[in-house]
Amino acid sequence: MRIIPKLSRLLALSCLGLALAAASSSLVVAQSSQQQPSQFGPRAGKTGQQPGQPGAAQGPKVDIVAEHGQWKIQCESAPAAAEGQPPQRQCGMVQTAKNEKNPKATLTLVLVRTVAGDKTQINMRVIAPIGVFLPTGVALEIDGGAVGRVPFTRCMPQVCMAFAEASAETLVKMKKGKEANFIIYEAPGIGLPMKLSLSGFSAGLADLEKN
Repeated sequence: MRIIPKLSRLLALSCLGLALAAASSSLVVAQSSQQQPSQFGPRAGKTGQQPGQPGAAQGPKVDIVAEHGQWKIQCESAPAAAEGQPPQRQCGMVQTAKNEKNPKATLTLVLVRTVAGDKTQINMRVIAPIGVFLPTGVALEIDGGAVGRVPFTRCMPQVCMAFAEASAETLVKMKKGKEANFIIYEAPGIGLPMKLSLSGFSAGLADLEKN
């Protein structure tokens, strides 16, 4: 069963701070070559300021509330939806993967549970570096079998993001599987595989449901 694309501006904006915080350790600095885009990787801001320096923007605080294998459940507080209401808590299930041949090239997967009416779904946010080949999207394999592709929906100064709703069949395969392989592309036919461990996936997903 393919991954079901879910393009929603509201979905893209929700938990965006969480996704970016998860990606802070996964920004790519790749060496340029004739086959690699010279801008592959994060771009410096106009002021050249780094996080933690005076005047640099500070992101929301992210707390790790649970760990299952290589998976982490990270939560952050979001502003209240209306005055007088308590801040909302947003949580995601996160794992970062590296390319075996180029360990500087990394990718972060964030799984987020959303509820719309009586429907509950798990959405994938794939955080990839600037310079990826956008039309190809991100390919997903589980234990060597092709599952589908996650389409890119937007790029920001430091990262590009792909969004999709994970079908029930995809989640079952991830629960039963041993390894997920996410492949980003530098150019047509030039892929960078990123392998994520699926050990602890079921327990992590159950924990995400609680949070």
